[in-house]
Amino acid sequence: MHWMSRYFKALREYARDYVLENTGLKVLALLITGVLWLSVASRPASQISLNNIPIDLDPNDSSLIVSKQNTATARVYLEGPREALESLRGGQFSVTADLSDIEPGVRVIPLKIEPNRLPANVSVKEIEPRTIRITVERAIEKEVPITPRWEGGLPAGYEVIDWKIVPSTVKISGAESLIREIIEVSTESVRLTDKTGPFNATVAIDIGSPNLSIPKTAGKVMLIVNIGEVQKERVIGNVPVVLFGAPARAVALPRLVKVTVRGPRSVLDELTASEISVAVEYRGGTQSFTPKVTLSPAFAERLVVRSVEPENVRVR
Repeated sequence: MHWMSRYFKALREYARDYVLENTGLKVLALLITGVLWLSVASRPASQISLNNIPIDLDPNDSSLIVSKQNTATARVYLEGPREALESLRGGQFSVTADLSDIEPGVRVIPLKIEPNRLPANVSVKEIEPRTIRITVERAIEKEVPITPRWEGGLPAGYEVIDWKIVPSTVKISGAESLIREIIEVSTESVRLTDKTGPFNATVAIDIGSPNLSIPKTAGKVMLIVNIGEVQKERVIGNVPVVLFGAPARAVALPRLVKVTVRGPRSVLDELTASEISVAVEYRGGTQSFTPKVTLSPAFAERLVVRSVEPENVRVR
């Protein structure tokens, strides 16, 4: 046991020397550490408020959508060291609303900031407003036709005869209450000023609301427009009916008919009865025939026959 007593004696002497050696320097270092700690601990925490912090609303269920909300941003009051607060910007984080397990309807959800979005020494003192009121609906899809939106006027004497959009429909998606009311969507504005003939244009689809969406691949369509002279109809009377293959003394009743023709005004004004042929191909045993109307080559491709009066001709 003698060796143990010598061991403890040596240990006491080492500890005494370690503590007493450079005692002044050690005490000074301890004082400096204490002063630094006190200066940091006694430093008052700063507070700031950040405005227009976006509120993140994202239901976990993709079949649901937030169709209405009473605010899109919040004001956040933060507390912490001035250096940490000054380094923060509103775009570095967002306010969130927990929409997990949400159901359709009007909901009031508390707002919060995820702790991992802020420095460890910065805390949230308050969020204004504390809650957000939202309307949650089912998200649905619907296929609707696309129509052109015209801008400006055509020159006098011209009109849009017809138009075609390829593809003619688009699938839109959004909240059920919005989709249910939509029967069509339009294109962006298409300028007609000074147009006097057919033209094609690639145009964007305007769905009319930021709360609706369409597939990314369906953003543009091809618009095919046929512009020409103003169309009108004209009735040409006293056009004789010609019989083919009928007996020598057979006659058509009536012998003269009226033909209604549609086309550009300037072309119609040149048309006369002599440019129209109304023919009946006679077949024995039949008394009533539908006449065939033919326009002369000068008018055949520019005019359209709309009707003949009467529609049927008898042969006697």
